[in-house]
Amino acid sequence: MADDGRPDFGQSDRLFGQFADAIPHMIWISAPDGGITHHNRQCLEYSGMAPGDPLGHGWARVIHPDDLALTQTAMRHSLETGDPFELKHRLRRHDGVHRWHLSRARADRSNDGEILRWVGSSTDVDDLENARDVIRTAEAHLACVVESAGDAIVSYDLAGNVLTWNRAAENLFGYEAAEMIGRPGYLLIPPEIIDETQDLIRRVCDGEQVPSHETIRLRKDGKRIPVSSTVSAVRVSGKILAVSGICRDVAERKFAERALLESEERFRLAVEATGLGTYDHDLRTDILRWSGRLREMAGLRPEEIEDVDLTLQLIHPADRDRVADEIRAALSPGGDGMFRSESRMVTRDGLLRWTEARGRVMFEGEGESRKAVRSVGTIVDITDRRRLEEQLRQSQKMEAVGQLAGGIAHDFNNLLTVINGSAELLMQMLSPDDMTVELLEEILNAGKQSARLTRQLLAFGRRQVLTSKLINLNDVLAGAESLLRRLIGENYSLCVEASSELCYVKADPGQMEQVILNLCVNARDAMPRGGQITMKTRVLDLDPEQVASHPEAGPGPYVMLAVSDAGNGIAPEVLQRIFEPFFTTKGAGKGSGLGLATVFGIVRQSGGHIEVTSTVDVGTSFRVYLPRVIESPREMTGRPEIDFPPVGTETILLAEDEDGVRRLTCRILSGCGYTILSATDAEEAASLAAGHDGVIDLLLTDVVMPGEGGRSLAERLRAARPGIKVLYVSGYTDDAVIRHGVLQEQMQFLQKPFSPLQLARKVRDTLDGRE
Repeated sequence: MADDGRPDFGQSDRLFGQFADAIPHMIWISAPDGGITHHNRQCLEYSGMAPGDPLGHGWARVIHPDDLALTQTAMRHSLETGDPFELKHRLRRHDGVHRWHLSRARADRSNDGEILRWVGSSTDVDDLENARDVIRTAEAHLACVVESAGDAIVSYDLAGNVLTWNRAAENLFGYEAAEMIGRPGYLLIPPEIIDETQDLIRRVCDGEQVPSHETIRLRKDGKRIPVSSTVSAVRVSGKILAVSGICRDVAERKFAERALLESEERFRLAVEATGLGTYDHDLRTDILRWSGRLREMAGLRPEEIEDVDLTLQLIHPADRDRVADEIRAALSPGGDGMFRSESRMVTRDGLLRWTEARGRVMFEGEGESRKAVRSVGTIVDITDRRRLEEQLRQSQKMEAVGQLAGGIAHDFNNLLTVINGSAELLMQMLSPDDMTVELLEEILNAGKQSARLTRQLLAFGRRQVLTSKLINLNDVLAGAESLLRRLIGENYSLCVEASSELCYVKADPGQMEQVILNLCVNARDAMPRGGQITMKTRVLDLDPEQVASHPEAGPGPYVMLAVSDAGNGIAPEVLQRIFEPFFTTKGAGKGSGLGLATVFGIVRQSGGHIEVTSTVDVGTSFRVYLPRVIESPREMTGRPEIDFPPVGTETILLAEDEDGVRRLTCRILSGCGYTILSATDAEEAASLAAGHDGVIDLLLTDVVMPGEGGRSLAERLRAARPGIKVLYVSGYTDDAVIRHGVLQEQMQFLQKPFSPLQLARKVRDTLDGRE
């Protein structure tokens, strides 16, 4: 045995040993009883064994415990029967990781049938197991083609004796491998062409490239068979050590060629179905071959030839040096030969595509003489995947900010309810001439502005309560037009192109008007020297391809609202952030950065989606898509508003955990004549109700409270008092909508912050059964 733990082959077997080391699979030889005696380099590298440390019967320790019994049973069967061994199981790598392998073994027998040794291989199929089905099918098919090659492949030493003899040679010539290895190859050649064959071999050894030719060979039974033969020299480090020959039965050529063509076509279609492009770079000759899919991906013209310089030219300049360094690292003698890189490709048509390249480098030699000789791999277009990943990251970021905004608005609404309500009550207690009134008005104005800011935060976070109704978007556009003409100024013209079809959608009309106003104000600001703003509505059907970039949208009928300008445009790096809250390119004091974030939130909460396209110095177009409703609108009637708080004498049970809000609510409703039973949570409210002998006309409850929520409390009280009315309030509508199921058409709800007048009206409406 050699120092590295592998068998000490003779000259011909050493060639086979080198061949085994070059195979990217684990190759091993075991004694007749199954104890492993020899293995190739891959076995050492995978298992972490030291050279000279054969596994013997200890191979069981590298097998996954769950697969050990199955492996032992299959191996025992092969040892007892001599049948080939084939099993898929998990083998432990040197770092403790188990990976799936396909292990095969076949017995090498003597002339009398005695098993001399077992020759086996273990192929890592872990990545194959996890690949998509089409890749698994394609690669399995390719492995099958290689395993079941129909050509007889024979190698000879320089004296003409047979070195190797494959299964196809057995089938073609009728000799078992044991009958031919070591014997003269001229047994296969008819006497009349021996001289011709010897001359051909001399030409091959002199370096001449001899093309395939048709000739005659002899079978074991003496039958002459026509074959197509290819002869070549086997060189190692430039020295010819052997001659190999490939023979194919010409009679079966057409069938074999047809089967091969079909096989290649299936494989090509399978690879194309995955979107993979493949490359093969012979580093010794610097010949680079690309698959048709890869040429198509790069937009190569027919006259262009693949070469390394062209490959680097197609890589985006910003990625070129990095990719070149990664390639050099993979090709370095000390590298692991694995290559994986993502980069941008600039196609011949000028398109920018994201690609992922994966490759494997094959080496020759050892130590300092180790040299990369070949690189093969795949390149796949991942542009769509990168775009979806970016959309997901953006969506997650927007969702996180939206949750934060909703949480802030919830607490802020409780504070504003107390601040604004107390200011209004205090103003009612003072005479108009009191100097304090002016300060209270400032407080109230600031509180109202804060409430508007809170509504914008809720709209962005899609946590605002929308009063959705069936509206014709054309009517909203017409209603906003007169206001817009005054708002945008005389240097701007407004072009309205309303669809002739009915544009009914289900949305909050006030919020839709806010969307239109915000988009038009942004269009105006994009044209500081004036210009035309175009607004249009269209009815259209979106197919799956058109909504593919919006995971939240589905195909179907939509109403599109478009607002376009011919202004400065938006740079690409800004375009991807324009819907983020508090992001603005305007100067200090000229924008809060919530306008487009509010538009985004309103559109998404209304079940739609928004797109924007922009070119610097050309203009920008925003397109809002809302699901179209095809039904007749219902006339909405309401009662006239009154400017004074309505009164009553009913009894109201109040459940509110915020002390300030609870005290203010009690003060407002007591002032309107109601009897108030005040509780800090659901448990106290239930206890008060149980101890109250009289009628409780209304439960006024916060939706979200510590412990039991408002919805659960209402259900408990309705069970005991079937006639009780319920009015819900909350500053955190996300919880109300999603978790507590309160915002339904038959339920009454009041959003915080509310004014004393709004509270009094809503209580009266709820008691009187009005919506």
